[in-house]
Amino acid sequence: MTEAEVRALILDAILDLMAPAPRRVLVLFTGGLLGFDQAVAELKLLAAAGVQLDYLQTPSALRVLDQAKIASIGMREVSKKMVEEHDMLLAPTLTSNIAAKVAHGVADCLASNLFSEFIMSNRLVVVSRSAICPDGAPKRGWFPNMPPAYADLLRSNLATLASFGVRLSDARFLYRTTVAAFERRDEARRAPVVAAMGTSVAGFAAGVAAWAAASAAAAAPSDTVAVDATPALAPGVVPCSQSLISQHVIQPLPDGVELRITADAKVTAMARDLAAARSIRISREV
Repeated sequence: MTEAEVRALILDAILDLMAPAPRRVLVLFTGGLLGFDQAVAELKLLAAAGVQLDYLQTPSALRVLDQAKIASIGMREVSKKMVEEHDMLLAPTLTSNIAAKVAHGVADCLASNLFSEFIMSNRLVVVSRSAICPDGAPKRGWFPNMPPAYADLLRSNLATLASFGVRLSDARFLYRTTVAAFERRDEARRAPVVAAMGTSVAGFAAGVAAWAAASAAAAAPSDTVAVDATPALAPGVVPCSQSLISQHVIQPLPDGVELRITADAKVTAMARDLAAARSIRISREV
């Protein structure tokens, strides 16, 4: 292996680390009706932003929530791999029942078990508190005469969830809370490498991206087709002659295309994850 090839491998490894990791969310609907319409609007924003949303409903959600509105979001039903295939658990209609179970370590149903696994695995968890919080306008509107002791109980359960690392949000702010949680995760992942190089995350990312773009343009032979920064939007086959397929190669591609790579090209694990999340098929030249 030449020095140039070693440098290219190192650069691609750094680019994989610097690029945002795939954002895959398990959306768990329980039967909390307050804030439901706002939650649907926020989930549509997440889907439009490219976040992979798989969903699951509890029996109470199926009875209480408007199924046509849930279908309009464009999510897909979750597979059997509910924990390992997702980076975050998002509960947009959390009920006080499930909140109380999780706060007290009770895991006697699918929903509370999922919360328990995500929390104990130190994975991201975001919930809407709109159906629970006694201080929010929706809850006060329904129960203006709630006894103070009962209101304190609801606040205590929410505070316990927060102490577990669960991110609490009003239903109307689920989009920004979810995106902020992913961005903090990505920054924490990059920080050790960036600190070792003596620069800031933003500065290093900008510098590496500019260097990579210039290097790719200079290195692409005139008689080959390389992956372009702005590929054709129509689904089809996109040829790529690069010897290492990293995450930054996958990012600009449209969802659902086929990436045709050379027979001896290497594909990083993060590139495979991102391609799978966006239904991009990676095939090799015969």
